Amino acid sequence: MLEEKQKQHTKWFLDGDLKLRQQDLEDGRIGIWVSVHKFNVCFTMIMYDFIDWCRELDINLEVDMGWNNHRGFVIESKDLVLLRSEIKRFIDIYNIKPTEDGEKFSDDEWYS
Repeated sequence: MLEEKQKQHTKWFLDGDLKLRQQDLEDGRIGIWVSVHKFNVCFTMIMYDFIDWCRELDINLEVDMGWNNHRGFVIESKDLVLLRSEIKRFIDIYNIKPTEDGEKFSDDEWYS
């Protein structure tokens, strides 16, 4: 994934229609939100057992809704690079697509 943008404690990554929003949290952990075609796909990933997938790789992952009440993931910083690559791999393997009734991110909100 390519780093698209950085602003203070937030970075955005891009790979085609897949985008990640990565934010440093106050407790030292990192929040990650996942967008495909501007839709949040975290819930769909959870339904396809992404949390178990991460546990098998020894990535401690929690679901969080701390940013604008959007579902995302929280991890320890040591797992960051691995998690970004596993998100892409998981989405590719399971062909994760957004649902029509899913949460949509506006550009203003995504890049806030």
